[in-house]
Amino acid sequence: MSFQPDLLGNKSVAAGIGVIRTASIAVLVIILVILALIGVFGAIVHFGDHREVVLPNPSGPYAVGRAIFDWTDPKREDPYSSAIGKHRELMVWLWYPAAASRQSKSAEYIPSAWAAQLPWRPVTIPGRVRVHAITDAPIASTRQAYPVLVFSTGHGNLPSDYTTLIEDIVSHGYVVLGITSTYSAPVVRFPDGRVASHLAEASFPRGSEQAIRSAGDRMVKVWAADIRFAIGSLAQMNSDSSNRFYGRFDLARLGIFGQSFGGAAAAQACSTDPRCKAAADIDGNLFGDVRAEHIKEPFLFILSDWTLRAPWLQRALSSTSVKRFQEQEADLDQETHDACRDSANCWTAHITGTRDFNFTDLAVLYSPGMGMMGYLGPVNGARGLAETSSCVLHFFDNVLNAPSANLSHESTAPGCSYQPLGESPASMQSVEY
Repeated sequence: MSFQPDLLGNKSVAAGIGVIRTASIAVLVIILVILALIGVFGAIVHFGDHREVVLPNPSGPYAVGRAIFDWTDPKREDPYSSAIGKHRELMVWLWYPAAASRQSKSAEYIPSAWAAQLPWRPVTIPGRVRVHAITDAPIASTRQAYPVLVFSTGHGNLPSDYTTLIEDIVSHGYVVLGITSTYSAPVVRFPDGRVASHLAEASFPRGSEQAIRSAGDRMVKVWAADIRFAIGSLAQMNSDSSNRFYGRFDLARLGIFGQSFGGAAAAQACSTDPRCKAAADIDGNLFGDVRAEHIKEPFLFILSDWTLRAPWLQRALSSTSVKRFQEQEADLDQETHDACRDSANCWTAHITGTRDFNFTDLAVLYSPGMGMMGYLGPVNGARGLAETSSCVLHFFDNVLNAPSANLSHESTAPGCSYQPLGESPASMQSVEY
């Protein structure tokens, strides 16, 4: 009979085995929890992929039209690549107040040729999303000309990702031009079949905060140049008697707004283009020259409750991470005050219960899963977007349609509270509505 050591009789060894056994059970439990979460997440994804979703109805009196254009800037070489052509080329999405009829057919959420090129996203299949915009509808004849807003997306997004927000703004009598940032967007498909995929050179690097800041300072100038070129192209359309939009854009009332990095581009473009009469930054840190040169035109920062996290995620975060979030919040607060310190027409507003993704269609397309992962705040997705639209409209209605910027009068619009920044007049009290 061979000798068998009595390991369990050795207390130290037995204790070690007990620790290993406990650790093994803990690891097994963690693995099972992760697998369960993956299963739930997959079920939500599967459900989302196979359901049909109608985006929230626009709240304004106008029907919405949409057209997509391919514009090339002959005066500017593309700074990132010549793969699709030497000069900077952009696909732009134009939403406008439309004349609708019973025969009108809604546009595709994302054109099928684009959707086929997109990387997989954990959201509803684009072909199953129903929008309210009508492809190439005639522009509404209610007014001779409509004020114009140029919109810059968040980094890595398409203009279509903001359809709910933009359709609602347009339904209140605005033209909105959304820019697809070539090589920074996940994909850009041109009418002749050429495809510009995302490039690392047109993105943020992995690395130090200084490296990220430097990349953002360079990239924001490219995006701002895209915006200035787009404004010039709109002016050409507006002055061309053969164009169906001839004379229909009120470019004397032109504003720029954007979300996340697009908000930084809006600030940079407005600070360098006198055609911009006002701008808004939805939840984006500033990059570029505007941080040093300051904001002079009427400007609005719309901020989310971006430090909100799902309870389970809060418990999982280390104290270091929480401290970092607090530092980022303080940095953003200081940044907005510094940029606006010489301005008499600068405000900040909060949309309660929102996170960064609440400003995109993900808030209504995929709110259960995104909320579980902490990417969406507790506010109802449709409500958060409606309040954001209301906040944007209140701002631009007052600064573009009035002789002087004034956000102090009473308003019945719900959603956000304004606070003055910089040298805003003392009489400009905070406004809640």
